[in-house]
Amino acid sequence: MCITSGRRGVPEVLLSGRKSCMGLVERDAVVAELRTALSDSAKGCGKVAVIRGGIASGKTALLRAFEEHAVASGATLLRASGAPSEQSLRFGVIEQFFSGATTPPEASAMLSHLTGLDAPQVGGELSTAARSGTRDAHDLCVGLLELSRKGPLVITVDDHQFADSASLQVLTYLQHRIGTARVMLLLSQGTEPPSELVAEALRQPYSRQFTLYPLSPEGVGQLLAQRLDSSAALRQAPGSYALTGGNPLLTRALIDDSLAPGPEASAGAADGPVTGQAFTRAVMACLHRGGPQLLRTARAIAVLGEFAAPALLARFLDVRPSVVGGALEALELAGLTIDAQFRYEGTRAAVLDELTPEERSALNRRAAELLHHDGVAPSDVVGYLLAAGEADEPWAARVLHAAADQALPHAEQALALGKVAEAVQYLEFASRSCGDEHKRAMLTARLAWVQWTSSPAAATRHHGPLQTALEKELLSGREVMRLVRSLAWHGRPKEAVRALESLGAPPEGDGSRDQAERKLTRQWLSRWHPQIFAQVERHAAMSEPPGSPGPARRPQTAVLPRGTGNSPAVEGAEQVLQRARVRETPLASVISALHELLAAERFERAMYWCNELLQKAEGQHAAAWRGVLLDTRAAVSLRLGDLADAERDACSALTALSARSWGVAIGSPLSHAVHATTMRGHFDKAAELLNQMIPQAMMDTRYGLQYRTARGHFHLATDRPHAALEDFEAVGDLVVKWKLDHPMTLPWRGDLAQALVRVGQTDRARELIKDQLRMIGPDSTRMRGVSLGILASVSDLKQRLPLLGEVVDLLQAGGDRYELARAFVELGQVWQILGKLDRAQLIRRRALQLAKSCHAEQLYDQLVATREPLHSEATPSQWEDAEGMAVLSEAERRVAALAALGRTNREIGRKLHITVSTVEQHLTRVYRKLNIKRRADLPVGLPADIADIA
Repeated sequence: MCITSGRRGVPEVLLSGRKSCMGLVERDAVVAELRTALSDSAKGCGKVAVIRGGIASGKTALLRAFEEHAVASGATLLRASGAPSEQSLRFGVIEQFFSGATTPPEASAMLSHLTGLDAPQVGGELSTAARSGTRDAHDLCVGLLELSRKGPLVITVDDHQFADSASLQVLTYLQHRIGTARVMLLLSQGTEPPSELVAEALRQPYSRQFTLYPLSPEGVGQLLAQRLDSSAALRQAPGSYALTGGNPLLTRALIDDSLAPGPEASAGAADGPVTGQAFTRAVMACLHRGGPQLLRTARAIAVLGEFAAPALLARFLDVRPSVVGGALEALELAGLTIDAQFRYEGTRAAVLDELTPEERSALNRRAAELLHHDGVAPSDVVGYLLAAGEADEPWAARVLHAAADQALPHAEQALALGKVAEAVQYLEFASRSCGDEHKRAMLTARLAWVQWTSSPAAATRHHGPLQTALEKELLSGREVMRLVRSLAWHGRPKEAVRALESLGAPPEGDGSRDQAERKLTRQWLSRWHPQIFAQVERHAAMSEPPGSPGPARRPQTAVLPRGTGNSPAVEGAEQVLQRARVRETPLASVISALHELLAAERFERAMYWCNELLQKAEGQHAAAWRGVLLDTRAAVSLRLGDLADAERDACSALTALSARSWGVAIGSPLSHAVHATTMRGHFDKAAELLNQMIPQAMMDTRYGLQYRTARGHFHLATDRPHAALEDFEAVGDLVVKWKLDHPMTLPWRGDLAQALVRVGQTDRARELIKDQLRMIGPDSTRMRGVSLGILASVSDLKQRLPLLGEVVDLLQAGGDRYELARAFVELGQVWQILGKLDRAQLIRRRALQLAKSCHAEQLYDQLVATREPLHSEATPSQWEDAEGMAVLSEAERRVAALAALGRTNREIGRKLHITVSTVEQHLTRVYRKLNIKRRADLPVGLPADIADIA
């Protein structure tokens, strides 16, 4: 009789979701049958039961559960386990009966006495007489039967197929005589054909076989629910079944990974199964449990990948198809494969990782040979040859040459699918195998371009071959321009200049792509590498023939902001960003477009595009894009006063790429990180950032100007104004020399003015900031507000008040919360000097709120330390939140918002174009609705847009 358990033949009651016996799932029917068999055997009707199942199907767990029940029922338990390594040990399994932890001492002594053997000591072995055969199997069988007369006897042998032949002979004799004995013999085995012992036993009416199939989807859900909450188990059950095929061991490993500390740490927080180290270990444990042939088959599947099929696997392993068929059946029954392919992609990597380099090479060479002889396309065979690393056979050379012609399209296809490593492998192979020098140069240029987007440092190894190709005039204009930008990025200005000079003027009818690359490179160099740009311009001027228009005839590089709003510069930047494609669009053009938006103070649009392109870069594994976009987002956050976000993104940018990959451009994220930590008051962290090693060539670029500026502000914040003065003056000298002088990109005059004020040079500071204001013009809001704030700090008290009022208006429109908080601090101090304490107090509260919201800890702490006691009538809810404003009309909210910012009634009237009397009437109604008595009690925690709308 055969009873199945699991996917095939599970009673409906087992799938209803009720708890299974002793923590087991979908094994209740088998447990019930075994208990009945035990009961029958205790009455003198001996039983033999065989549990058969795939790898990790729960056979051992079922045995242990039954053993516990047998002992609890009063039966004597003798247990043993077979192992391949102990098959040569005579009576090895029988010995376990004597010395097992579950064997009662009296039973061990009785068996020893009945068989005439010395009872083994703890950890000992059978006597020499037993091991030499003086006591044969028959005597041991008689001893076991004699032991059953004292009470019910249960004998279990796990993995009995690995038992030694002498022990199997004892068990065979025993099952012949078990019919009227109080003995139950329980054996387990895998899916291999039954042993002679089992085959003979199953012909008897007192024997039964139970087959454990994988769990059903419902069973997997029940197993998950034993340790996860019900909702998590319900969410994860379908995915868990798809990954494990119902294998209990693998399912429990998924639970362990789901509960392991980490991003998905809360009990089953993930919507799907979490695969981690526990699952990988469980997969490999299953493979090793299955024996050498199963492991060899799994390795063949891992190497052959999509080409794995039974017939090819048999040839690959040089075994009979039936052998492979058995191994594939065992793998599928264990939930590891479907149709000769791994269910879990990570299994293939784990299996290959176990191989030595020599083993992997040999297996890949074997796969390449078989696939080639089967007529598989060279483009499919070449991957195996590349993985093998060597192949001297004539057929391999033919395959390599044939595949080289197809490598570029295959690389482009891999890139489109986000398989960067595969694309690089194809391009490297093609450039090595290509016999045409011009085509090899083109492939190398493409390889450098692809690698640059993932790791700019990796692309540097192609600089030498590309420069050699340039000398031989094998590169197109576009390829040369990309090489120039890479050389400049990595701080190799002389080589970049030589590359540009060797290219010469564009030929007549130069293609549009080459022209675009030339224009982009000129613009890029003029903005970020002005020294290289200047050298190239001088060389071009000297090379002009007499009578030519000179350099002025070339397209001028627009390095200065050209207005805000919907200016041509902004519209052009938006178009570039809309068309941007990761790995196709030059990153230089994306950065230039984003900086156009920054210079035009279109911060919201810059932030939008950073987020949009970051998402695409993540999907394409483009680390260079990710690093640069995080850095740019940090710059946007700094201009909006979001200091915590700026610090986070700048530090993330520094870790997205290695220092070598950042090259001289590391000055940008480094400067943003220093700026943010300094403004927050985290001076130790800022000092740590400034102590990092930087490329010397960086100081000759615009990145160096950014770095000096950030360092200058750190010196200023840590009370070293003379050191700050030195940095800001150096920046100013270089900005003018390099023709980058515009405050919307590098406001060095304002920075220098702040340092001059600290050393007592107020007049010079005032002239500098006035020059900066004249250069800014009327269009800017944020930068004009910041500059007017500096001017207010060097103006007399009478001028300071109206200036600060304009500063507040501009900074609110510009969206910079940090600079707005500082402006409110200055404004509060002015009102305090003028004796308007209520107004000063209200303004300081607003500054306190802003400092807290933008994570400016140092400014917040200073305000808390100097805050005046509040009026007794004011409650915290009145000056920390604005919920009460909901009861006001729109007009009343506008008046209240401006009054809370410290504006006089006359100023409010002018701002809203209403009379002073109307302002007073509105305020009277506001006081009554909010149940307050004076302006100082108005809530300051107002939504920023209320005042902006006003």
